[in-house]
Amino acid sequence: MIDSHCHIGLNLVDITGLLMRAQLAGVQTMLSVACYLPEYAALLQLLDKYPTLYGAFGIHPEYSGSCPTKEALISKLMAHPRIIGVGETGLDYHYLTEPKEKQRHVFEQQIEVAHAVKKPIIIHTRDADEDTIAILESADKGGLLKYGGVMHCFTGSQRLAEYALKLGFYISASGIITFKMADEVRSVFKTIPNNRLLIETDSPYLAPVPYRSKINEPSYIVKTAEKLAEIKGVSLEEIDRITTSNFMTLFKIEEEGTHAR
Repeated sequence: MIDSHCHIGLNLVDITGLLMRAQLAGVQTMLSVACYLPEYAALLQLLDKYPTLYGAFGIHPEYSGSCPTKEALISKLMAHPRIIGVGETGLDYHYLTEPKEKQRHVFEQQIEVAHAVKKPIIIHTRDADEDTIAILESADKGGLLKYGGVMHCFTGSQRLAEYALKLGFYISASGIITFKMADEVRSVFKTIPNNRLLIETDSPYLAPVPYRSKINEPSYIVKTAEKLAEIKGVSLEEIDRITTSNFMTLFKIEEEGTHAR
């Protein structure tokens, strides 16, 4: 099983222990994501210390005001062979910690960067479905989405899901699908083709039921996988096989899962 999106450096626990618990739970690897510049150095240290981890780097919309230049982003994304994705980037209109115009500009910039470095883009979108669609539509027309992407921790509308699928993107389920009040999200995931599904923890956030009061960690992804298997009407083993294969396809990872091409 693969945790396709987590923030390992933010877990306030022993990282070696966290990774051991993940391994015991059947989690073979994780994609750890750094969301702004101060997290970048820590990500490199993780990748150097733990060779089974992969990394992604981008500027979360909450940090749009401190986004480096495109050239600087490209340099950082090419600095380590196991940095395999750009993001998370996107739009977040829920708290509006940064102006919408600034978020849109930085999102567009990082789509250009993802195309330049030939890596998939990892998209965060919250309360911004229509602007997200508009930006992706423009990027698609400009040929900037050639290397694909994933809608991470998806909680959007059926319309957004269908548009993402039209682009050939993947859609990732987090622990939110286990929440009592997440019927709409579960109904969207029921319609997503198996060959476009990913699973994630987004840890240390959004621990699934029955761990809601705890700090989330990659080992808890099994509960999300169990719920997704229930939604899709397949076995847990099949969800493991499907989402592992999809991760490796999106991020162009060799079959043994140890190297990015």
